[in-house]
Amino acid sequence: MRSAGRIPYIKSQNKKECRPVALIGRAPDSKSGCWGFESLLACQFGRQMDKLEIVKRFFKEVRAELVKVTWVGRKEVMSGTVAVLVLSAFIALFLSLVDAGLSTLVRLVLS
Repeated sequence: MRSAGRIPYIKSQNKKECRPVALIGRAPDSKSGCWGFESLLACQFGRQMDKLEIVKRFFKEVRAELVKVTWVGRKEVMSGTVAVLVLSAFIALFLSLVDAGLSTLVRLVLS
């Protein structure tokens, strides 16, 4: 007789992997439909990566992603910088004019 709280599982040929099974055969669940969904159970015996391997893998992946980056040229950087500076000056001028106008309006209303 099986206990009520246990999850039944079958160990595969490879002793490091186990997968859940239904008590009455193998029916797909409604979420995955048996399309390669692998359950993460406490009974899975995966190889633990040590900290050094994790750091090495991280920097290897960073380097691979940096190779894919399309870097902008000097001309594009300069034109973008000029556009930001001109737009910032325009917005500063506009806001200072709005502030001066509202200040004058408030002084007229309060006096």
